[in-house]
Amino acid sequence: MKKLLIGFLAVGLIMSFAMTASAQPNIKASGQLYMYGSYNDNGTLRQDGDSRANVANRLRMQFEIQVQEGLKLTTRFDALERVWGQQPAVLTQTFSYARPENNISWERAYVTFNALYGVFDVGYQQSRVWGTCAFCDDYDTDAGIHYRYMMGPWTLGLEWEQRAGTNSSWYLGLPDERQGDGSAAQGGTSLTGTDNDHSVYHIYGIYRWATGQAGLRFELDRDAANGEIAANQTALATYFGGVADGYTYSFYELAPYVQWIAGPFSIEAELRYIWGTIDRDNSANSDIDRDGWSLYINPKYTMGAFYGGLEFAYITGDDPNTSDKLEAGVPGGQAWDPLLMWGNYWFTKYHGAQGAGLPAGAGTYAQGPYESNVMMFKPYIGWKVNPQLEIVAQYAWLQANETPRAGGVNFVDDEYGKEFDIYATYKIYNNLSYTVGFGYFWTGDFYKGTNAAATLEDNFVVMNALNFTF
Repeated sequence: MKKLLIGFLAVGLIMSFAMTASAQPNIKASGQLYMYGSYNDNGTLRQDGDSRANVANRLRMQFEIQVQEGLKLTTRFDALERVWGQQPAVLTQTFSYARPENNISWERAYVTFNALYGVFDVGYQQSRVWGTCAFCDDYDTDAGIHYRYMMGPWTLGLEWEQRAGTNSSWYLGLPDERQGDGSAAQGGTSLTGTDNDHSVYHIYGIYRWATGQAGLRFELDRDAANGEIAANQTALATYFGGVADGYTYSFYELAPYVQWIAGPFSIEAELRYIWGTIDRDNSANSDIDRDGWSLYINPKYTMGAFYGGLEFAYITGDDPNTSDKLEAGVPGGQAWDPLLMWGNYWFTKYHGAQGAGLPAGAGTYAQGPYESNVMMFKPYIGWKVNPQLEIVAQYAWLQANETPRAGGVNFVDDEYGKEFDIYATYKIYNNLSYTVGFGYFWTGDFYKGTNAAATLEDNFVVMNALNFTF
């Protein structure tokens, strides 16, 4: 309660400062209260695995304070992000960094103003948002300066972001700044070195027309972590051959996308191509070349109250046979939940990644909310029964692009499995909706890891969610 009162006091101070700057500031509040309850039958995917059930919620509040024309302050916090009846998670200082679920977690504060014929956003703000958002992280925040210039149907932009922390997860194809389930601004577990400078630069252009839009972005991602591999970072030390070594990486990325509607037909597609070099400080160790790509396509056809489509994703994985190359593509983002279990942010957050029961050294490859090393085909159909009720059914086939290796032994198979979901959303009010769903996962032999004799079982989830937005 004390933290909650302090949070409201801080909001009051922000508002009072805005009132001092202008006699009549325009204050807009928006937010979301999301409550998610589910039963997970067998998250480890092993024979006689444990089930888990819980209910959790998160309150997210955002305030936009328009001080005067062309000048605005935006701030945001999350509150009561926890499982019902359980204590918040404890912050640890190990490689498996866990973000604390605080009563108040203040994440964003930035100013928006018009200058130099465009618009600036300066401060801690939304980061990693682009294109179709199949690779977006809606939950993350980073410090940065964003500039955009609008000219008719064109939007041109420049961005610089200073991202926090590293967890050395590039060896699986995950960006270093992606920590836990929340804002990268919360910090991360750095390497042994003292330099923790991680800068990202963007230049982009977007063209919009009456029925769609298309864009192209170039990214330079440079992480000068300059630290040695800690002894407890087993997975990374294994990748480096067990030798402690510092590194600096420079990655480049091209990301074109398109979204287009033509009558009853619509399509969205995005490509991410990433390349670069991981420079290792130990001269006895060769540098590592990065070269991977990711593709997302989702065509959809609508006919009256019904619609259907085929969602396709292809994200290259790292070839275990090339120790001097990293072929992993850009992983999917937290904002993209293709299924109710596999790759779902909320499911993973409160039940853990499926396949967490993989053998030691192989559990790293269990899929969480960042979809990686995958080829997915997902046909789906939907029925808008009436303005309040919508029902969706979907089926996905999931296969790894590269068969991983753990302890020098290849995995038994590359098939993750198949998943069928059906869920319905009922709009109680315009701002309040209720969703109930069922998902079944047929476990593939990928989750045997390196043990061909392992006995697997399928998994299913029953979920419901109440979503209040304003």
